[in-house]
Amino acid sequence: MILERLQEVFRFWRFGFVPLMLVVLPFSFFGFAIQLGSGSPLTIEGDVAHVNWATLAILALLYPIATGTLIAQMAAIANGQAASFFACLNKSLQHSLFLLLTYMLLGVGVYMGLMLLVLPGLWIYARFSQAPFIVLLENNSPIDALNASFQRTKTQQLPIMFSAVVVGSIILLVTVLSATLLGETLGAENKSADIIHILITAPAGILLDILIFRFYSLTKPVAS
Repeated sequence: MILERLQEVFRFWRFGFVPLMLVVLPFSFFGFAIQLGSGSPLTIEGDVAHVNWATLAILALLYPIATGTLIAQMAAIANGQAASFFACLNKSLQHSLFLLLTYMLLGVGVYMGLMLLVLPGLWIYARFSQAPFIVLLENNSPIDALNASFQRTKTQQLPIMFSAVVVGSIILLVTVLSATLLGETLGAENKSADIIHILITAPAGILLDILIFRFYSLTKPVAS
């Protein structure tokens, strides 16, 4: 089953690559521009980590809108017709507050779970991962969406967990390997390297979203 889901993820990724990138890359480069203007959200000097709270707050507010835009495009592609960037963005903005609250609750839960020896965090993610999709595509409130996600993933929790670990590992590998190679060839401080890194990691980064969308599609109740 897990192999089948992974095959479906890459099939959807290939089929919808161009329209998916049309909604992903603008946010990727916008986030990059924010960091150029206000600094990196996290810098490490020696053994000391410095958090740029202004940048972190802006990126945190941007994330639900960007992900909501991606979810809208994935749903449009699944329905047979890709949508424009602005159509997807508009749908995301309409649900931006509920998406923000949903991701806040999900993030807190996953973080607390990860602090408890990792596995509880993966389990929490698996059970509640569909909540943003339910908020955006079914017009539910954050609490109702989290509850619905928990109920729908009851029989799929292990496949979601293991599939998410595999896909997350692929994303991490692509991110680290590309950063290392670009750093060695172009230099760690080279802005061209940063742009190329975005062009490599942005397509890989949406694989997890596609995976959860696939499980959402399988567990969504059929309208009578």
